Amino acid sequence: MQDITLVLNTAEKRVQFALFRAGSMLCAEDWLAQRGGTELLAPALAEACSRLGFPPSAIGRIACAAGPGNFTGLRIGLTTASALARAAGAKQAGLNYLQCLAANAPAREGEEVLVLTNARRGLAYGARFRADEKGFPVPMGRTFLLPVPPLPEGFTMGSPAFVLGSAVNSNLACIKEALPPSARILEGDHPTPASLAAMVRAVDWEKEDGSDIPPLYMRDCDAVENLDAIARAQGRTPEIAQQELERLTHAPLTLVEE
Repeated sequence: MQDITLVLNTAEKRVQFALFRAGSMLCAEDWLAQRGGTELLAPALAEACSRLGFPPSAIGRIACAAGPGNFTGLRIGLTTASALARAAGAKQAGLNYLQCLAANAPAREGEEVLVLTNARRGLAYGARFRADEKGFPVPMGRTFLLPVPPLPEGFTMGSPAFVLGSAVNSNLACIKEALPPSARILEGDHPTPASLAAMVRAVDWEKEDGSDIPPLYMRDCDAVENLDAIARAQGRTPEIAQQELERLTHAPLTLVEE
């Protein structure tokens, strides 16, 4: 019986997964995604299932952080979710990574949480949330990209009760100056197992049809942003490289039968 739920997160520097049965957490693992770290995800997941006494095919629901975050990391998490869902016939659901982080905050009803994470190249992903009656973070508006440091002229942090995220830790002095004195800056730059559990409980699985999770990209990957320079280094013109990228990105997939 497919009564196991898996949650995956590879949006930033850590690889995280947790397994649940009937709402109870069976195990949770995480490690720094240094060189080769993300390649450990599938073997570590298989080992966890073996230790718990069930095959990966027992996983009937998969929730995965869809972004925003590291391009390569997100692709690995979403590809793992997609492949496992196809093999096990599991449903898939995307999670907003910033909302996962916001769930770390011990916010009371009505209190606001601001999350800022690194987007590289002097940018940060940001989003605001307000805690509901159960303390669950509900989005306030859309996720945004923010230049930092310095903060853009006229940008206001609002009145958050809690602020957290990797961009806060790496730009602490700049961000602290823009915050009201009452704001509490939280340590930690990845979701806790309890936060991931809260996010999974909030998923309406009846609305999920098994389709692949669409990634939440808010900026191009570095290869696309540096395409002109890469093309010139290969002796190509940027125009030809752009045309080839467009062709490969939108080419229809064909199945090859042996």
